[in-house]
Parts: sequence; structure tokens; C-alpha cells
Amino acid sequence: MEGITLTTPVNEILQRYPEAVRLLSGLGLDTCCGGAEPLEEAAKQAGRDPKEVLQALADFVEEGQR
Repeated sequence: MEGITLTTPVNEILQRYPEAVRLLSGLGLDTCCGGAEPLEEAAKQAGRDPKEVLQALADFVEEGQR
């Protein structure tokens, strides 16, 4: 998950990892209209801890690469 941080826009993450849409949507993040928001802001708007969302995304990507 190289290069993805809390400041990476959600739509950029989904361009690199389209399968992550289910994870992010399941966490309540706006993956459609709010996709231009940085991951940190999207997580906050969903009432989630941004660092926990980033870790969940990292775990998801790592699991998919096995």
C-alpha cells in the first residue's frame, strides 16, 4: 500500500485498489460523491478514527496480495 496516507484522496485509493470500495463503503466512507476528499476527512465525516481506517485499508490490501 505504498504511498497511501491519510491525505490521499479516496478516489485515488479506489483507482489503485478498486476492490477496496466494499471495505471503505462498509466503514461508512463516501466512495462516490465524496471521493475527492482525503482519506482522513472522509473517515472523520463517517465518524471513524482515520488511523483505524488507514490500518484497515492496509490490512485489506496486504491480505489481497497474499
